[in-house]
Amino acid sequence: MNDYESPFVRLAVLVRDLCQLRRGPEDMPYSRRLFVVLVVASVALDVVSERVLGGHDALARSLVSTSLVLALCWIALSVRQLGNRYVQTASALVACGIVFSLLVLPLAMLAGPMPNDGLLTPLQTLLVWVMFAIFVWSVLVDAHIIRRALDAPFGLGVALALAWTIADWALGHALFDASP
Repeated sequence: MNDYESPFVRLAVLVRDLCQLRRGPEDMPYSRRLFVVLVVASVALDVVSERVLGGHDALARSLVSTSLVLALCWIALSVRQLGNRYVQTASALVACGIVFSLLVLPLAMLAGPMPNDGLLTPLQTLLVWVMFAIFVWSVLVDAHIIRRALDAPFGLGVALALAWTIADWALGHALFDASP
């Protein structure tokens, strides 16, 4: 990269490299302003995605999900006495989350609503498998970011990324999908 590239281009290249496991959260700029912008962009993308896909409670779901992941990140770093890495780590997690949301959104739109009888069309089946592959990739990227931030083995990063994903799903289900 050269000095003439815009900050947005430099950030996009950095996030691409994070998603390819080539760089770590320590490469993110330490910028609280960028962190806030990324969180706002992520929540806005979640709200737009839910509206496009016909979901409900989009803002509440996004705020709960984002808050949970950011809190778990803070706890993990604090336990290891690495709180000074929070802004960069959280920024990396949110930025990569935005990328994966942008990858899945057009696929979900193309798949359309899932049939009530559970019988998917061949196209829907293919798209579900592609979205699953993107999900696995996103968990591996989160694991990479977490392990680099914690100076921990990759296995611990995977365990934490999976635990955070399950906690996010369970809390969202309990708050928004459970029958009254």
